Amino acid sequence: MLQTPRGTTPRPRKLFARRLVAALAVPALAFSVAACGGDDDNGQPPQVTGSADKKPKVAKGKGKPPKDLKVKVLKEGKGQKVKKGDSLNANYHGQLWNGKEFDSSWKRGQPATFQIGTGKVIKGWDEALVGKKLGSRVELVVPPAKGYGKQGQPPTIPKNSTLVFVVDLKKIMPSKIDGEPAKLDHNPDLPKVSTKVEKDKAPDITMPKGKDEAPDKLLDETIIKGDGKEVTEKSTILTQFSAKLWKGGKQLDDTWAQGGPQEIPVSKIPGWAEALKGKKAGSRVVISVPKDEFPKQQRKQFSSGVVFSVDVLNVN
Repeated sequence: MLQTPRGTTPRPRKLFARRLVAALAVPALAFSVAACGGDDDNGQPPQVTGSADKKPKVAKGKGKPPKDLKVKVLKEGKGQKVKKGDSLNANYHGQLWNGKEFDSSWKRGQPATFQIGTGKVIKGWDEALVGKKLGSRVELVVPPAKGYGKQGQPPTIPKNSTLVFVVDLKKIMPSKIDGEPAKLDHNPDLPKVSTKVEKDKAPDITMPKGKDEAPDKLLDETIIKGDGKEVTEKSTILTQFSAKLWKGGKQLDDTWAQGGPQEIPVSKIPGWAEALKGKKAGSRVVISVPKDEFPKQQRKQFSSGVVFSVDVLNVN
């Protein structure tokens, strides 16, 4: 559970990233110094067993949970220190104080990437992980005030829950694309998308005037051309993307605003596998997807086709 804004549950407009990659939904965060809590015997971090880089076994909490954030480095890594604003790639296990698991990247079969130290995940993560070295395994006991608080994250995390995490810090991922603007004529059937690359802001998308519906076929245009690894129909990409309805230009999703880069199999979002095939990491691609390309259930939630601006940060 990683990329939900502080104390909020996903909203309908987080349609694509949140539902198609629902696993990436961890608590919300915000500073840079890990608090250690008191020295009392009550509410210490539960025992963790198992080899590093494999899913850990974490005991139930004993006694009353601590009121302060508790951080324990189970294995010290030798890599660089995580800095505020880094896109951290990590495996993690999350459970309630009573031992009930609510999320695990190991269970999904791949690590998750999230922006650390900027309030894009729970405070407990931001405060505990900034400054830790890559290669480390870290245990966190997160009190409600630095997790989901009074609201919780129904149905898996009740209100006022103390959370226990074990996190393996793997690597720092690119946070923005590094390609060059493509020297091609703009397709007038597609919206104009800015070639300006900013780490913390989505590019401007200017919808064509007088057009409230997407073209009747899938269209794509590379406006920034990268030279990294090539996307295949089976690839999972690390991406920042923005999505708008053709009708009225209503914003549907914006990973820059909602939590940072997402790791998404291209096959999971209609149109992406076909449009991104052959594109390279470092690219920005505009994709127009007709309404009838989406599953029937999703078609009910919006009134027209969708345009995506997709930054391909990394390809797996």
